[in-house]
Amino acid sequence: MGSIAEWLASLGLSEYVQVFAENGIDRSVLPDLTDQDLKDVGVLLGHRRKMLRAIAELGDSAIAISPSAAAPVPGDDADRRQLTVMFCDLAGSTALSTRLDPEDMRQVIGAYYRDCADIVTTAGGFIAKYLGDGVLAYFGYPRAQEDDAERAVRAGLTLVRSIGKLDSGTDESLRVRIGIATGVVVVGDLIGEGAALERSVVGETPNLAARLQTLAEPGTVVISTSTQRLTGGLFDYRDMGLATVKGMGEAVRVWQVLGPSRVESRFEALHGTTLAPIVGRDEEIELLLRRWQRVKNGEGQVVLLSGEPGIGKSRLTTALEERLQFEPHRRLRYFCSRRHEDSAFYPFIAQLERAAALRRDDTAEQRLDKLEAVLALAIDNLGEAAPLVAALLSIPTERRYPILNLTPQKHKEKTLSTIIAQIVGLAMRQPLLILFEDAHWADPSSLEALDQLVDRIATLPVLLIVTFRPEFISPWIGRAEVTLLTLNRLQPRQQAEMIGRITVGKALPKEVTDRIIEHTDGIPLFVEELTKTVLESSVLRKQNGCYVLDGPLPPLAIPMTLHASLMARLDRLATARDVAQIAAVIGRRFSYELISAVASMPRERLNDALDHLVSAELVFQHGAPPDAEYTFKHALVQDAAYSSLLRDRRQQLHARIATELENHFFDVAEQQPEILAEHCAQAGLAEKAARLWLRAGHNTAKRAAHREASALFEKALNAYAALPSSAETVGEIIDTRWELNHSLYPLGELTRDRANLESAKHLAEGLGDEVRLSRVLSRLAFTLGSLGDLVGAVEAGERALTLAERRSDPDAKAWAAMMLARSRYGRGDYERAMGHARQALDLLQEGLDHGLGPHEDYVKFTRVNGRIWLVLCLAELGRFEEAAVFGQEATRMAREMNEPEELIFAGHGVGRMHLIQRNPGVAVEALEPALAMCKSAEFPIYVPRIASCLGAAYAPLGRTDEALVLLEEAVRQAAASHLTFGQSLVLSIFGQVCQLAGRQDEALTHAQDAIDLARASGERGNEAWAWCLLGDLVSDGNATAARTEQARNHYRVALMIAQDLGMRPLQAQCLNGLSRLHKDGRK
Repeated sequence: MGSIAEWLASLGLSEYVQVFAENGIDRSVLPDLTDQDLKDVGVLLGHRRKMLRAIAELGDSAIAISPSAAAPVPGDDADRRQLTVMFCDLAGSTALSTRLDPEDMRQVIGAYYRDCADIVTTAGGFIAKYLGDGVLAYFGYPRAQEDDAERAVRAGLTLVRSIGKLDSGTDESLRVRIGIATGVVVVGDLIGEGAALERSVVGETPNLAARLQTLAEPGTVVISTSTQRLTGGLFDYRDMGLATVKGMGEAVRVWQVLGPSRVESRFEALHGTTLAPIVGRDEEIELLLRRWQRVKNGEGQVVLLSGEPGIGKSRLTTALEERLQFEPHRRLRYFCSRRHEDSAFYPFIAQLERAAALRRDDTAEQRLDKLEAVLALAIDNLGEAAPLVAALLSIPTERRYPILNLTPQKHKEKTLSTIIAQIVGLAMRQPLLILFEDAHWADPSSLEALDQLVDRIATLPVLLIVTFRPEFISPWIGRAEVTLLTLNRLQPRQQAEMIGRITVGKALPKEVTDRIIEHTDGIPLFVEELTKTVLESSVLRKQNGCYVLDGPLPPLAIPMTLHASLMARLDRLATARDVAQIAAVIGRRFSYELISAVASMPRERLNDALDHLVSAELVFQHGAPPDAEYTFKHALVQDAAYSSLLRDRRQQLHARIATELENHFFDVAEQQPEILAEHCAQAGLAEKAARLWLRAGHNTAKRAAHREASALFEKALNAYAALPSSAETVGEIIDTRWELNHSLYPLGELTRDRANLESAKHLAEGLGDEVRLSRVLSRLAFTLGSLGDLVGAVEAGERALTLAERRSDPDAKAWAAMMLARSRYGRGDYERAMGHARQALDLLQEGLDHGLGPHEDYVKFTRVNGRIWLVLCLAELGRFEEAAVFGQEATRMAREMNEPEELIFAGHGVGRMHLIQRNPGVAVEALEPALAMCKSAEFPIYVPRIASCLGAAYAPLGRTDEALVLLEEAVRQAAASHLTFGQSLVLSIFGQVCQLAGRQDEALTHAQDAIDLARASGERGNEAWAWCLLGDLVSDGNATAARTEQARNHYRVALMIAQDLGMRPLQAQCLNGLSRLHKDGRK
């Protein structure tokens, strides 16, 4: 073949030489061209067909690229993409070859190849290889389209019909077997040479398609479950069950495609009967209902419904239909199609075929009868209308109606008039709701009909809703009866609500919900599909009516249902695609300065590519180069661009970015080490990444952003796991787990934290590092106590203290002493608890006096918390004056430090002291700000104890309803985090509030549960409070002798424990209860 100009001339199509030159189309590009490509550059339909047939006939192997036509491209031209692969095999070809002369067989195979090439390329596919009597075709390469799977299946069905009509040279028809599968592959490398040069595809999908073909009967199409999921209700299927496929590890489910379904709406076909919940569209629905009310009053209305793909245009119209289902009206639905942009009147033809229930096996007479019945509903005289509309549907009418002798232009004009007359006729009989969907794909004739309808609508009882994407320019804006309604993206709150409805009320972990919201940008379809993908993955498990993570949250995978449409946006970029990929590696947001340093390409080419990305609305631009900043419009588009790169190429880019950040972007490397860490990790620099993540986690934890900090620490641990084991690495792992503990505990991740600390303990023991072991044991004591294992907590604390004393480490001794103070307090051993708290405070003061510079965290923790443990213990012992002094000091110090955790803990301690003193009003002043800070600063672990204390303060002040809400929240939060420490006291307080609210049975249940829990965890002080409450409850009511004796016994048990522990306020309360019983008995 000569030049591209000569090739076009040979086809009689020289008028396209300039167009091909302007779009960079040379001989090497011809094999990759699709019908859509040619349409995009302005080639007419008939000419496209001619070109595609000629391309299919090039060379010995039809469309293989010859080495003279194109030099091999570099290996990194390959990329990852989701591909729908079709394998078509000519059934019985071996037997046929024995019956035909070789030349005749050559003609049969040639016709078969040409049919395959024509049908596949017309459908937007790519003929990859001819294998004897087999044809391998790709859909989604070299350019993805949002409906690749559908195109492949429709092409398969067309091939079955078309090949059957070819001349086989015998008395038998040709038949094909077709297998289709969808999956992720690596595609693009050139292998072989000469006529055998071809683009390779690596992955299981081509093999699966070939194996599925062997399961198909001649004349049928068989598809994989992945393909069937993408095509949904667009086709009818026969479930062939599970099949063992050679080369596949597990049996696969197989489906035979029977043919296109009769579902009216593409939206309904792809989403089924279970529609996603509609959220955040109340105002839009109300607007549509107001327009409908005008229609019922005889004022026709047009609503132009605009929005980007996935924003919910079809879902909104479906919601309107649901609202109107009980109102008398008729509905007409017209659906435009991307595959029929050149088919005149397509949406009107399709609607009439559905309304008339035309079937493929109907005779011409039957089809005409059905059509006449539909038209008679609106038109009285069918003499001219029936032949005109029948012509649209290719129904012969010569036997029933005279031939209309009209010029083509006159025929079109009368056809338009008839279409409008049919709609007007229906509107005269009943109000009409007309839905005209996807007008951006409408053919010119249909738009002309729509234009005439809008002209007539003002005086008709018709609500016309036209949906379209933003690129469609409506000519009707500005008319009095026309309303433009643009759908906006959902707010994060609305996205969260939608996620909750999709999970049917089973809450997702907050970080999962946040990640979905971050990646879906308020597009309802993205929210729905990504949420479903997460639910179907293995990262979550159900627990106590909600979902919990099974480990660290990995990057979210792009839903298969969105992959093709996202890649289609990138493939349309042509030369800007590689810049989009580099930008995607940098991140969702990137600067001109950084991408220009990383891209290493001429400034002019980079600027053109970025301008292309901006004009295609894939990225937003802020400012002008060289100071410009860019942001990907959709996180999922960035993910698609990133995932299309091969692993080696990604690694190279990450390494280049890391080098640039470290050497020239010092502010990023210093202030945001997590960004540099991510690039180092992806570049294979695990050790550097681990240390950067550890630093980033520590910085983040200082800001009390514990959820983010814990994720960074987990990333550091994953990076360390990839390194060879050494004493230095193990030590750093222990330090990282120590830091992780400080973020997991405030979040209430107690079971995860126990496993984290147990791992750190075993590592420290194996390393023989007593300093680190002491610190880990101190924190383990804290976590074990929180989980209700106070015996284990005391053992761990005592061992930590022994090790710290042996190493003469004041910091470690203070930590251990503080943990023992907490554990002893939990067990009701208040005197020894105060001894440990004073020991910790003395160690702090000693260090300060000698300028030892104790660890910053140790100073914060000890100065406030040591005093608060003294406050809590002294209050239980009735030494309120001393407790008040320590409470004032702790509050002042916490305010000076302005650290959320210290402020929260100080508020709790002081509030609890005032409750024991029976000063609820003063307690409220301390507890309300503490609870507010718990929620604003992400410390859910403290919510149960503070919310319950605040409830206890509200109740005697007449705020019982608010108190009950707080107590319910406290119990719920404690259960979610498995918190047991202090929970028996929470239940006792719940019982007190229920008693005040008149919920006696509930109060008794809570009191008994409190006793059981306190006994199980060894919280003797809390057990005493619960026994006293039980005495109050039993004595409150009918004072029978038996109940009086029972109450007396409860008070005595409480009094005995209180006396043993020195709890003077509780002793007084028990004695008051006994005295009251004694007085009542005398009366």
